Amino acid sequence: MWAHENPFLAIVKGFFFVLSSYNLIKVRICLFGDAGSIHLERWCQFFIGEGHEVHLISFTKAEVPGTKCYHVDAGPIAVQGGNWRVLLQYRKVRKIVKSIQPDVFHALYATSYGITGALVNYHPFVISSLGSDILISPRNSKILRALLRFAYRRVDASTTMSQQMKDVSISYGLPGDKIQLLPFGIDPAVFNASGRATAKEPFVIMSTRNFEEVYNIPDLIHAIALIKEQLGNFELWMAGVGTLESQIKSLVAEHGLTDKVRFLGRMRQPELAEKLRNSHVFISMSSSDGNSVSLSEGMACGCVSIVSEIEANKFWIEHDKTGYFVPVHGVKDLAERILTVKADYENIQKRMFEINQPLLEAKGNWFKNMRTVTDLYQRLLNQQSR
Repeated sequence: MWAHENPFLAIVKGFFFVLSSYNLIKVRICLFGDAGSIHLERWCQFFIGEGHEVHLISFTKAEVPGTKCYHVDAGPIAVQGGNWRVLLQYRKVRKIVKSIQPDVFHALYATSYGITGALVNYHPFVISSLGSDILISPRNSKILRALLRFAYRRVDASTTMSQQMKDVSISYGLPGDKIQLLPFGIDPAVFNASGRATAKEPFVIMSTRNFEEVYNIPDLIHAIALIKEQLGNFELWMAGVGTLESQIKSLVAEHGLTDKVRFLGRMRQPELAEKLRNSHVFISMSSSDGNSVSLSEGMACGCVSIVSEIEANKFWIEHDKTGYFVPVHGVKDLAERILTVKADYENIQKRMFEINQPLLEAKGNWFKNMRTVTDLYQRLLNQQSR
C-alpha cells in the first residue's frame, strides 16, 4: 500500500488479501518489465491462466494477449545496458500504478525496472533478477551498485534463478530471508521429445541463444569452421536475434559456412520445440546465465547438450552424465566435443535422455515452479493484512 494510505482502506484491503490466500478471490498483479521478452509474456500467461488480473507496464511497446499493457516511452532501450534515463520515468510509472491499485507490484529485471520500481515506492513490491542484471552490470558501475542496494532496501521479496544469484543478491544488501529461489523451468506440454525425429543425416547442431556479446556465438562459428570437413553432412541452426546479427552473418560467410547455417530468427515456443526435436545437439557458450531456460528446453526435447562450464549450467549438467561442459571461449574443446558426440551419438543420446527426463520433472516444471510465486504473493498479502 502507499505510505500514507487511509488506515481503514488498508484494513479492507487486508481482509481481501486474506481471502485471496484461500482462492476465494483473485489477485490484481502489476508486472513491470520488458513487454517484448518471452519470459515476461510467459509470466503474464501463467497468471492469466490461474485466473488473476494482470497489468503490465513496460518501456517497450508491445502487446501481450489477455494483459492490460501500458507503455512508458523512455526512448530506445539498449540490450547492453546503460539505460539510465528510464529512472527519470518513475513518476509516470507511479501514476499508472496508482490508477491500477494492484495487490502486488512486481518488477522483472533488478537494475532498470527494479530500481525504477523502487522509486515508485508501492508495496508489496517484488523484484525478480534474471541474470546479467546482477551478475554482470553492477560489477562495472559503483553508481549501479549503490542504486541496486537502494532498491533492495525497499523490496518486500525477491526471486532469483539460482543459488549463485541469491548469494550475489545478499552481497548487495538483500536479506536472505526475502529471497525465493525460482528456476523458471519449461512447459512439458510444449518442450518434450514426443515425436522426436532426427535422421542420421544431416547432423543438426542447434543454438537458441540471442546474438549478443554474453552468448559468445562467434565461438560456436569458429568451432564449426575448424571441423566442417570432419563433420561431413551437417547443418547449424540458429534461433535468435540481436545486435550482433550482421556481424555473425559476416563471420559465417567468411568461414564458407553460408550453405550450412540456417538463421531461424525469433521463434514462438511450439515452433522452437519442433526444431529442437529435429536437432541432435544443443550448444550454449554463454559467459553468464541466471538459470538457462534454453538449456532445459534442449534437454527436454532430447538433444545432447554441450555448454560452457559456468555456475548456472551446473544446476542442470553433470559432465558426461546429463551433458558435457567445455570451457568458456574453449573453441577447440567445443570442436572436439562435437566430433566425439557425433561419433557415438545414439548411445550417448539414449543414456543421457533417460537421466534427464526425471531430472527436468523434479527441478524444471514451469507450472510447479511458478506456483511458488503465487504462494509468495499470498504470504506478502497476508503479512500486510496483519
